[in-house]
Formats: sequence, C-alpha cells, structure tokens
Amino acid sequence: MKFHKYILLAGIGLSLGAGLLGTSRVHAEADDGAINERWGKPTFVAGAGLNQQQLNETMDKLGINQDSVKMETATGADLVKYLGYGSGDDSVMLSSVVVNREDQGKGINVNILTPQNITQITADQYKNPLVTAGITDATVKVASVVKVTGESALTGVYKAFESNGETVDPERAQLAQTELDTTSDVSQSVVNKANEQSQNQNLSDSEKEKADEAYKAQLNQTLVDIKKELAELKEKQSELATKEDVEKIVNDALEKNNLSQYVTKDDINKLVALAQQYQTTDGVLDKESIQQLDKISDDFKGTVNKVSDQLGKFGDSLKGTLEDNQGFFANLWQQIKDFFSGLTN
Repeated sequence: MKFHKYILLAGIGLSLGAGLLGTSRVHAEADDGAINERWGKPTFVAGAGLNQQQLNETMDKLGINQDSVKMETATGADLVKYLGYGSGDDSVMLSSVVVNREDQGKGINVNILTPQNITQITADQYKNPLVTAGITDATVKVASVVKVTGESALTGVYKAFESNGETVDPERAQLAQTELDTTSDVSQSVVNKANEQSQNQNLSDSEKEKADEAYKAQLNQTLVDIKKELAELKEKQSELATKEDVEKIVNDALEKNNLSQYVTKDDINKLVALAQQYQTTDGVLDKESIQQLDKISDDFKGTVNKVSDQLGKFGDSLKGTLEDNQGFFANLWQQIKDFFSGLTN
C-alpha cells in the first residue's frame, strides 16, 4: 500500500512540475512588452504636489515618458476620498506610481525605485493593504524625488484602477490604510525590540538593516496567516470568530512567524483590532482575496530566506526557528482539521 502511495505522489509531483513549466512559458510570452488590452498603456499617477522639474525627474526615475503611459494626477481630494482623512492639500501628494494591469492569477508585485526616499514603507508592506483594498493582479512601481513616508502611494494605485473603469470600494480602501498604519507601527516596535535582544550578535549596520527587513517580512506573513485562518474559520462556522478566537489566531500567527518575543501587549491589541475589521468588511476574506494572498505569501517567505542567507549564522538561527514553528503549526492545524473531519464522517 505504501509503495502505491509513493507512486501516486511521484505522479502528482511530475504533473505539478509540468504545469509549472507550462505556466512559466505562458508568463514569458505575456511579458514580451505587449500592451494589456483591458487598460492599454500603463497608468502613471503623479503626486499633485510635484512641480514641473520634480515631475520630469520622477518620470525619469520610473523610466517613462508621456507617450508610453496614460497620465493621471493624485490630489489631496483623492487622498480624502480613498482614505477617509486628510486636509485635501495637494502639496502633500509627492510620491508617484506607475501601475500595469496583469493577467488574472499573476498576483501583485511592487517595486520601489527610490528606496532612499520612501522612508517608512517597504515594497512588501504595500502588498497586504493592496489585497485588502481589493486590488488584484497588478505591477506597481513607486518613486519619489523627495523624502516621503510613502503612505500616499496607495492613493495613486486606487486612482489608476478607477481611471481605467475599475471600482475601488472606499470601505476596503480605508481599512487598507488602517492596515498599512498598523503594520508600520507594529513592525517598528518589533524591530526595536529585536535589536535590543540581538545586541550581542555584533551585527554591522548593513546586517541590522537586513535583519529588520526579515522581521518586517515575517510580520507581513503574520497578517496573511491571520486572514487565511479567519477565512477558513468563517467558512466552517458560517459565522464570525469571537474576540477570543481572534486573539488566539493572532497569537498563533505571531508564534508561527517567530515574532512572539518581539511584540508588546499593545502591538497584539492593534493586530486583534485589525483582524476584527477584516472579518466585518465585505470582500476582505473572499476566495479571490485569499488567492492573491497566496501569491504575496511566496514573496514574503522569499524575502526572509534571501535575507537570512545573507546573515550567516544569525540568519540560520532566524530562518531555522521560523521553519520549525511553521512546521509545528501546520501539523497541529492538520491534526485539528482531521479530528473535526472524523466527527462529521
């Protein structure tokens, strides 16, 4: 019997491998510079606060010209419309984006072309909020020629989608901004606590920056795990999780991603409040959003692996503990599902 199982698994593995190769070929053919027929040219959304010289410099950073893109402007009024707050002042709108619609299933990809000027938000940190807002299958390039925190870039993405006839739900967009703010706050708290605990590791400044990137990627993955667990629980129970359920899901996700020792009670409360909003906002936990989360999850895990490989022994311990925890919780969750499945059979 075991031998037959191995044969079956081997066959499945070969089928999946062939499928992946086929998918790679399709993506290669789709990336040949052809214009996406749903949108036409990529959409460039410039911050309204840029003067002409800054606008030209921004376009140069993004590698575009007026003929190669559709031109739009993100205003202070757009910020208020999509995020639900702000003064409406155009002068604060300084970051810009180029958005390209991708084929279904491609997922969300974000590239910050001026990381020295986007001071608080990483490329990975944009991805969860974009999925929360209902953005799917898009490549986003972010740039600023002046130092900015980076939050208003989301407004540019929403403006790009709506200017091409696609609807952005204001409630989801506002939750996405709450998520970005929460992620920024908690990740900084995690980084500070982790740096305190790793002072005896003798890391250089550049190594500390890489470690910080790994911690932020782990928090991004924590949010993915929280959403997926809430979605699965909602599907099974056909009702919302209780606050106690949410607290357990949040704490388990932090443990799974090796962050429990770096978060404060206040951090946990912020994540619990955010998680409760996930399950009360239409669309955030639907199947399409979960599919998009699966795509960005691979990016977060790739970031952790890449950075860990660059950090030698310290990176080995970081990645090793993370992999151990993920294996433990995956096995535990499977045992729980098997148990309840046995009760219903």
